Amino acid sequence: MLESVLIPIVAIVCTIALPVIFGSLVLLRNINANSQERLELARHGIVAPVRPKPSPNKYRTLRNGILCIGIAIGIAIGTRIVLSGGYREYIEFLIICSTTIMCLGLGYLVFYLIVKNKKLENEEY
Repeated sequence: MLESVLIPIVAIVCTIALPVIFGSLVLLRNINANSQERLELARHGIVAPVRPKPSPNKYRTLRNGILCIGIAIGIAIGTRIVLSGGYREYIEFLIICSTTIMCLGLGYLVFYLIVKNKKLENEEY
């Protein structure tokens, strides 16, 4: 009885808690290494260079919005196709996945057609 309750709990902890813990450890190690590097430079009398923030790409939000719309349309079309016919479960899953990926690709194509003639700020010629 205890095993049947313990298995889902361990699975949830392994899929959620472990990546969060390891990601936090990597982030803390990176912050610590950066601060130690700056301290060593200061000990030698060298002023650490200020890292400028990169200029944001103004089309990133447009791309993400178009892709989210593409995903939503793909899921809606796939669900509509699945509900209209009597398919097996694995075929239903494949239909929804394929229409979602197809509409995601169409979203990328729409984004490309919108920005292909516009100069991006981060591009270097």
